[in-house]
Amino acid sequence: MKAILSGEPLKPTIESLRAHFSNARFLSPPPIDNPDSLAFRKKVEKQGSYAAILIPIINGKEGLEVLLTRRADHLRNHAGQMSFPGGRIEQHDDSHIAAALRETEEEIGLPTDRTEIIGRLGDYYSVTNYCITPVIGIIHGEFELTIDPNEVAEIIHVPLDYLMNPGVFELDESVYDSMLRRYYSTYYGKHRIWGVSAGIIMALYRSLAQTHLKNP
Repeated sequence: MKAILSGEPLKPTIESLRAHFSNARFLSPPPIDNPDSLAFRKKVEKQGSYAAILIPIINGKEGLEVLLTRRADHLRNHAGQMSFPGGRIEQHDDSHIAAALRETEEEIGLPTDRTEIIGRLGDYYSVTNYCITPVIGIIHGEFELTIDPNEVAEIIHVPLDYLMNPGVFELDESVYDSMLRRYYSTYYGKHRIWGVSAGIIMALYRSLAQTHLKNP
């Protein structure tokens, strides 16, 4: 099954993103309700682990961009897939925000003091048995990124406007472990963005669409 998703494209600005996530109704969002996340919720809540990812948004030459990584090909889980920087929450992490920032610095060399955290999305339950908390950050100042080749193969800059257009996404189906999975998918150039990453992107779109963010 492949279906192009409907919805009005959004063109958020840094100011409108800040305003959106400062609204009290978005401070403690419910779990992300897309099909692939809900399918694993009971299992993850019973015996899963916890992780946090960062959605890093920067002012690029052509406008706002999101930094995505392509995971190293030798990794056990999600090898070669497009993802957000982040990882498992460790005992020494003070919060999911601290974990997301620490993991991002370890994976791509982004200093933690360059990130202004503006909000979060609801938790996402993954096929790899993780409860993932996405946090949104605005990246400030000049910086050089250095990837950890044990974790990351490359960094991709994707325009935020592209990701906030549901018309470029499809709803795909596949069978995994005798279970039918339904998940979002899109391509940016040669890079396929799907599964957890696409589900989180669509959750960001749906959150922003509630306040109908548009450029003036």
